Amino acid sequence: MTKGRFAVRPGTFNLAGQFFTPDGGRLEKVVADVDVTEIRALVRRGATVAFEGCGCGGGGCTPAWPSPIDVHAAAAAAEPVFTGRQGTPTWADVWAVEGTRVVFLHGDVTWGSLLE
Repeated sequence: MTKGRFAVRPGTFNLAGQFFTPDGGRLEKVVADVDVTEIRALVRRGATVAFEGCGCGGGGCTPAWPSPIDVHAAAAAAEPVFTGRQGTPTWADVWAVEGTRVVFLHGDVTWGSLLE
């Protein structure tokens, strides 16, 4: 690694705090906070989902990337629910790269059988 350059870390964050899709595209945050109605609408329009359940924002864990089939089935059935059961910080933000949108769910979130 050369000075000023950081590794591409597919599906997670690198040491510079850059977030990457599973195929290595570098994401940029476009919306800092989004509600459950907008999450569902984004997924129904083709957004993918990343999830981290500890509420760290992804900097301390590796986000999970549910399959697009499961994500779209969940969106067809209902909105996600921010439960607050464990008391962890819970929110969602939206990231993008070259036409791909990612809804990043954090903390105490359930969404049908997708996130239980």
